[in-house]
Amino acid sequence: MGKKNSVVSYLYLIGLALVAIGCFLPLWTAFGGNANGASAISYLKDDGNTVRKIGVILTLLGAIAGIVLCFVKVKSVGLLKLVSLIVSFAGGAYVFFNTSDAAKKIGKGLAKITNSAPSIGFYLILAGWIIALVGWILKRD
Repeated sequence: MGKKNSVVSYLYLIGLALVAIGCFLPLWTAFGGNANGASAISYLKDDGNTVRKIGVILTLLGAIAGIVLCFVKVKSVGLLKLVSLIVSFAGGAYVFFNTSDAAKKIGKGLAKITNSAPSIGFYLILAGWIIALVGWILKRD
């Protein structure tokens, strides 16, 4: 029984680690094929279009904050972990729904999208959010 609890305690950490790793892998082919979160930040210098920049920074900082919270003892850490997960998710949702017309294509299904299909980083981030949420739900006191 103790072994199961030790695995559950790491689910949140593993999930947010996947989110952080996913930010550095190719995310969406609409970004230009091989682009990842770090390149999305660097591509957008001062052209006025900061949607991707803000979203990627929120996604990555939320994940990093959640990882740090796994190692730091603070009061009401469960609530802070949830907030960092929400910030990470909100950043990703902000990028997804404000980048080109990706939000309009959701209804048509991802299989029919030819020019802006998700890449491995997108799937890692999505899986990371789900794993982290499950870990938070199972671990909360």
